[in-house]
Amino acid sequence: MLKGTYIETQYYKTLQTYLVPVLVRLKLRPNHVSVLGLGISAAAGLGFFFQPFWGGVLTLLAGLVDTLDGSLARSTGQARNSGAFLDSVLDRYSEFLIYVGIWGYFYRKGASEPAFSLIILCILFGSLMVSYTRARAEGLGQKCLVGFLQRGERVILLGLGGIANPAFNKLARLPLSASAEDAFLTVILFILAVGTNLTALWRFQHVLKNLHHESPSEPVPDGKG
Repeated sequence: MLKGTYIETQYYKTLQTYLVPVLVRLKLRPNHVSVLGLGISAAAGLGFFFQPFWGGVLTLLAGLVDTLDGSLARSTGQARNSGAFLDSVLDRYSEFLIYVGIWGYFYRKGASEPAFSLIILCILFGSLMVSYTRARAEGLGQKCLVGFLQRGERVILLGLGGIANPAFNKLARLPLSASAEDAFLTVILFILAVGTNLTALWRFQHVLKNLHHESPSEPVPDGKG
């Protein structure tokens, strides 16, 4: 949803102006920043496990770092396919670590119902499919940026959800509202579980429609494996 918008343009302009020069002075390479983002995501997972507020803060920080590697690569002429591939793979592991931490937080508090585990699985699968549909589409020469819950939006939702959760929990401790504890974070997770899969299906329909309008061409790989 934010891809190609004025907000995205200004965001990356800010990175190029204020943060990328700092990384250049520190002599960091884009791959170093990508690995750093994975480490912060692991810390975010631990943060969610013990206290969602810090998990939310670290998730937003990880999202910031995740956008810095590409900006650094472009500004220093170090953009490489190998770096883009590394970043994409590490992004998937980063999300996995964060969601495992969130699952651990709820499990630690006694929320071991299969329904909650199913929500986490749906988010993980939906997030993977959002990325896969884009990658597969681009491999077929199609642009695929449609949808509401791309990685940036997911990071923002998770970050804000973790940060705001303690405040909503204070309200949940009021009389007659004990069952509402962690309800805010739970709602965010439900939105992600549904929204990621809807975004993947949207992309599927969008790309399939575009491919149907193409003229017949040479056979392409079936994508199995």
